[in-house]
Amino acid sequence: MTFYTYGYLTTRHQTWQYARLILIIVLLALFIWLFVYYLCHRWNVKYKDLSIITGTVILLVLGLQLNGLANLHASVVQNGAITDTVKTVAKQLKVKPQQVCVNATTTTDGLLFKTPKGYYRAAYNSDGSAFVLEKLSLYHPHVTIQKER
Repeated sequence: MTFYTYGYLTTRHQTWQYARLILIIVLLALFIWLFVYYLCHRWNVKYKDLSIITGTVILLVLGLQLNGLANLHASVVQNGAITDTVKTVAKQLKVKPQQVCVNATTTTDGLLFKTPKGYYRAAYNSDGSAFVLEKLSLYHPHVTIQKER
């Protein structure tokens, strides 16, 4: 069973977005350099072709980036819900949120929390607006903890 730390839940979406933005900036710089070089040397058509190919790749990467941003927005909303739940559980148990681990990255019924005070399960009401914590005792738990990088 895998548990995720509070730090993992708050930082897991940021790394790929920075890599994509860096890729777009590098491609834009390459496109500008190729296009300017083509304008200075109009007799050399290969730079025109390379700038067109680079422009096409930029449009492709931008399309992927927009799709990734839409997915990121949906995941940030879900991530905000789970981090708020972790904060609420930490407050109820009087521990720091960094000491609470959860077994899912989205809020679902039956979430398990690993805390210094033991294992707990969240039982949500029918509309999902509130939950009750139940103390559990797991027999032979095989637990791996996914920490932030």
